[in-house]
This record gives sequence, C-alpha cells and structure tokens, in this order.
Amino acid sequence: MAGSRRPRARLSGNGGRAGASTSRWRLSRRWKRVIAVGGGFFAVCVALVAGLVVYGALTLPDINSIGQKTGTIRLVDVHGTVLAEVGHDATNRHNVTIDQIAPILQQATVAAEDRNFYNEGAINPARILKALVDDVILHRPAEGASTITQQLAKQAFFGTDASKSPLRKVREALLANQLDSKYTKQQILEQYLNINYYGENAYGIENASMAYFGKHAKGLTLMEASLLAGLPQAPSYNDPYNNPDAAYARMHYVLGSLVAVGNIKQADADAVDPLVGGSSPTPEQQTAQQTNQQALHADLQNGKPNTAGPAPHFVAYIQDQLQQIFGATDPQYLQGDLVVTTTLDLATENLANTAVAKGVAKLLSSGANNGALLMINAHTGAIEAMVGSASFTNNAIAGQYNIVTASRRPGSSFKPYVYEAGFKNGTLKPDTILQDTRAQSQKYGGVTDFDSRFLGPMTAARALTLSRNVATEQAADKAGIQNVIDLAYGMGISEKLTPQEPNLSTAIGTSAVRMIDHASAYAAFANGGHKVVANGILKITDGAGNVIRDYSTPANLGDVLTSQQAWTITSILRGYAKQWNLHFRYDTAGKSGTTDHFIDAWYMTYTPDWVVATWTGHTSGSNSAEQGMNQVFGTATGAAIAVPFVNSLSKPSAFKPVTGALSDCSQSDSALVSPSGCPTPSPSPSVTATPSSSPTPTASPSPSFTLPAVTPTPTPTPSIAPTPTAAPPAATAARREEVAVAERRRAG
Repeated sequence: MAGSRRPRARLSGNGGRAGASTSRWRLSRRWKRVIAVGGGFFAVCVALVAGLVVYGALTLPDINSIGQKTGTIRLVDVHGTVLAEVGHDATNRHNVTIDQIAPILQQATVAAEDRNFYNEGAINPARILKALVDDVILHRPAEGASTITQQLAKQAFFGTDASKSPLRKVREALLANQLDSKYTKQQILEQYLNINYYGENAYGIENASMAYFGKHAKGLTLMEASLLAGLPQAPSYNDPYNNPDAAYARMHYVLGSLVAVGNIKQADADAVDPLVGGSSPTPEQQTAQQTNQQALHADLQNGKPNTAGPAPHFVAYIQDQLQQIFGATDPQYLQGDLVVTTTLDLATENLANTAVAKGVAKLLSSGANNGALLMINAHTGAIEAMVGSASFTNNAIAGQYNIVTASRRPGSSFKPYVYEAGFKNGTLKPDTILQDTRAQSQKYGGVTDFDSRFLGPMTAARALTLSRNVATEQAADKAGIQNVIDLAYGMGISEKLTPQEPNLSTAIGTSAVRMIDHASAYAAFANGGHKVVANGILKITDGAGNVIRDYSTPANLGDVLTSQQAWTITSILRGYAKQWNLHFRYDTAGKSGTTDHFIDAWYMTYTPDWVVATWTGHTSGSNSAEQGMNQVFGTATGAAIAVPFVNSLSKPSAFKPVTGALSDCSQSDSALVSPSGCPTPSPSPSVTATPSSSPTPTASPSPSFTLPAVTPTPTPTPSIAPTPTAAPPAATAARREEVAVAERRRAG
C-alpha cells in the first residue's frame, strides 16, 4: 500500500514558485488559444480584404472611358443657335481645357480641396485615418478624406451613387491609383474641374462661370474664383442665392487657404474679404466686407443663375430621345462629339417662356403657380416650343418636372374626340339633338355641369361649343365609348383610357393624357386628318460633320380622319374663342378643359399651321397631393397664356372649308359657330348675348359629376365641381341662354 502511495508535491523554498510556474503555463495556454482564434480571424479578414481587392480590380471600369463620358453633345435649334452642350452622362456641361480656366480658379480649387495635390499620390492615408478618428471615435463631422484624384474617380465612374460600401471604396481607390499613373496632375485637375457640380444645374467650371457671372472661366477674378471654388463641397448648402451667408463663409475659407499655401498675399485676400486675417474686425472692415459682398451679389448674373439654359425641358427631352435612339452603350453615342439639330425655334421658345411666366403671374392670386406650353407643327409634328413649367429652377413648384410629358386629366379638352367618333361612324351629325336634362343625367350616374343646371335639347355642335357634360356623355353613348377610345388612340393618345361604364366619364376627360400626345392628336384636326407624332430631332451629325441620323423627312403615318371629318370638328371649334370671349388676333379653333376641383386648366388651340397646348395648375415640390385653384377655368388659361402667345406669332395660314363636310346651316345659327361651318338649327334657343370678359365658366369647366367613379390617375375622384362664385350678368352659359329666351319673348 505504502509503495503505491503517490509522492506529495514538494514545496519549494521560494514559497510556491512551482505552483506559479504551473499557473503561468496554464495561462499561456489560454493565450495561445486566444492568439490562435485571433490569428485565424485576422487571416480571414486579410483573405476577405484581399478577395475584395481582387474582385474590385477585376470589375473596374476602363479609365479610358473618362474622356468619353465627359465628351459633349451640342444641341442646336432649327436655325443653328446653340441650345446647350451636354455630357454623354446626361449632365449640362461644356468642357474646356486647363488653359481656358483662370489660374486663380485652379489654385483656389486645389487650396480648398487638396493642398498636397501636386506632391502626393492618388490617396492620402493620413487624411483617411484622421477622417476615421473624427467620424468613428470623436463623433464629429469629418473633413474630406478624398484627394482630388479620388473625387474625380468617384464622380466620373460612380456619379450620384452615395454608397460607402467597402467594395465601392476599394474600387474608388484602385481607380484613383490608375488615374494617377496614367495622367498628369494638370490633366487630372482639368477633368475634375469639367466634371464638378457647382449647384443650380451647372456641371463643369465653364457652365458655372457662365451661369453665375456671365463670363468664360478664363476671365474669373479672385473674388469670383474664391466663391466658385467653395461651391462643390456642398453645392445646395453653399448656394449664394438661397444661402448667401454660407456661400460667403465658404469663400472666406477658400481665401484663407490661398493665403496659407502662398498663392496670394494677405493684402489680396483682405481686398476681397477684410476679415480673412481672423482678428477682431473693426467697423471699417465690417463695412468693407459688406460692400464687397453686395458688389459680388450684384455681379451674379441677373441676381439668379440662368443655369437652366434657354429651353431646359426640351433639352432634357432630347437627351431622353438620344438614349432611345442609340442606347446607353452604343459606341457611336459614347465616343466623340455629336451635333443634334433640333426642331425648336429659339425665338418662339422665348415667346412661349414669356407667355407662361406672365400668364401664371396673372393667375397667381387665384392659386395657380405653374404653367406649361407646347407648340408643334400641324403637318410634321415638329416641336417648335416646349415650356414644361413656369420656372425650371424653382424647386417649390417642382419646376424640373416636365408637364408637357406628364400624365394629366384633360377635362373637356377631350370632348372633340367624342364628337369626332360620332361624326366618323355616322351616329352623330352637327345638328343631332342631344338632351341636356336631369333625366339624361340620371341615366349616366348623376353627371352634372359646372353650373348645376340643365339647358334642355340642343344640337351636338352647340353641346360641344358650350361644353355640356350631360349632352357629351349622351354623344359618347351614341358613338360608342369604345369607338371614342379607339379613335383617341389612333390619333395619338398613348395613356390607357377606360370606358368607365355606365357613366362614360372618360368622355368628359377623367382619364389622364400627356400634353405631347394631346397636341399630336389635335394636329389631325388642324391638318385635314393626317396623323403626326410630336418630334424634336431633325438630324444628328458626328464631330466630322457626317450625318449619322436623318429625321428631316417625317414618316408617313397615314390618315386617321378624312378631310371632311376633320373639317366638321374644326368648323365648330372655330367659334369657340368668340363664344368664350378670347381675343385672338387670328382665326383659330380651340377647346378648353377644366378638371374637378380646378386641379388642371387647359386650353388647346390650332390653325392649319400649328397646334398650341397650354396648361395651368398648382404644384408643389414637397407635397405630392394635388391642390386645386380658385375658379381657374380652362378659358382663364387661354386668356392668360394662349392668347398672348398666339398673338405674338406671325400670321398663320387661313382655314379653308372642305366640300362635303357636315357643316351646312342657316344664318340664324351663325352666332353659335363660324359662318363657314355650323350646325342646322335646333329647338334649343341660340346664344345671342355677348359673353362676359371675365374668366368665367369656360367650355371646359364641366368636369363636374356626382358619381364616385374610379379613375386611372391619382387625382381625386370626381365629384360635383365647385359652382362659380357670383358672376356678372351673362357670365354663365345658363344665364346667356335665359337672356336669349327673354329677349326673344319680348321681341315676339
């Protein structure tokens, strides 16, 4: 037993160092496990980073495409006047070489963005580390860690992608290194200045210089350069118009940076901004600074940048067309310069801009804050003027949104398709009697008119001229609502139209259409029945002048109406302007349209030469909900925009009656429509009273109806339209009818 006893561990004389040694051995074993796990984790991280770098390197875009992506497309009007020079990346830019940029602007940019630009590589590890410490540890806004080369890589190849993913950052760094290896510092700076965004839709220093100061980049002064060089860091925040204090504070920083790196002397900076020195300002210095800032503000072109260019919505429209023609990857589109000759007439465009701006201003007190206008050639569809909003740069009204290509309810401006469908298939004639009665209204779900009255029996021609809803739905019923829809499609309407039976509300304009399609369809009325599609490009040439696309001869799309059918509608609509007291200088045909709650107010007008579509409404850049106007009918849009614009144009061709059209009538009805084309007399009393000059019920305000119809657009479901406020005698169609009847009774 004793021999089998285990020997006791001997205590060492050092008080148990053997135990301590064992403990250290055990501790080190634990650390080995930690180290092993940590090492494995580190190895995995290294492998992941390596894989990320390898994958990023394999998926890099070709840096040679940087020159292609910043190439330019020159858009010119029909006479060769330059409208815009834009990049292939759809930005509004005009590239210049480095020697076309003022040296002080170059110096200001480098001083503000990357002081070590000329002495460092593509990336700056110290700046990156400092930015990480500021952002992650100190939780304070980090100064930019990117060099100018990195920023060029980011903007040229990733655009507006704000992602901060590890892969994006790796690819950005790799591209920056490639750029730094391939190009000189001056070449990199040149590309950077051409690609930078300076706010207010100005890309590139040349565009920014022209927009803000009306001069080329080569002629910028120290004051101007220090302001512009400070904008790219935060273009919206530093906007000198919306936030001048921020813009001047940033300019102050740029001037200080120029002094710090030795590009200018302190006295030079003080001459621009006396407070750059940093000492407590004297009253004299404060006064001098205010004087300089006022001078700078006055120097800014027109107090507001004209960065939008002369036809911004049209330019954007053409860019979309080019993408459709070439595709985003077509080498012919990406490489080299292109010249696109468009159909736009800049002089006409300027007249249209003026008409929309002044017209909306007239209606501002009634709740309108936005407007649009489109003019096309009635025979070719060529767009001669396009104004998509009252102000392209006004974000409060979502000014960059193009109403011309948007889907909006047309209201009663849709009604000509209804009557034309009936004239075409023989179910209607201008003298067909329709019933504007309560009984007829109930048949179609309770539809009413703006005045909530019923005028009794009337001819189809009168129903169209007075824009009566109940009678129009009966007309649609006779013609066949699907026939109406098919005709509208055939004439050019592209948005989905729904019959909305049994109330047939599509007949009175509750289904949305695009203005550009609406105008194209009206062109068939104007030109005698030939179908046209609105278009904006005549030809495209390459940098060598070779024509690579030619659209100068429009495609023959055939006829959608006979000349007699087209003239029947025109003969009625020629009397519309007179009926509603619109004072055009020339003989025009037209139709208004007003949607429920006065959300949309249209006026369409045409001659044998052209079609003009106009619109007013209330839009918001911060609220997608539609807001109605206060009693703004379609004829108010006609009076405020269409009439001044048309009256500023040269005299168009005269209408020529067409033999065989449904237009015979007696002289007793000549007050209803033009003598050259009017319906036969009807039992309904004719209109004899002179209409009021006020923008009172138009032939289009008739969006009013009571049924809860579901419409394909997001606008509110139609309900009874607002009844116009008290108007002068003869201000409404109903009142005019009453006056006419009373006068006839007295005469009898």
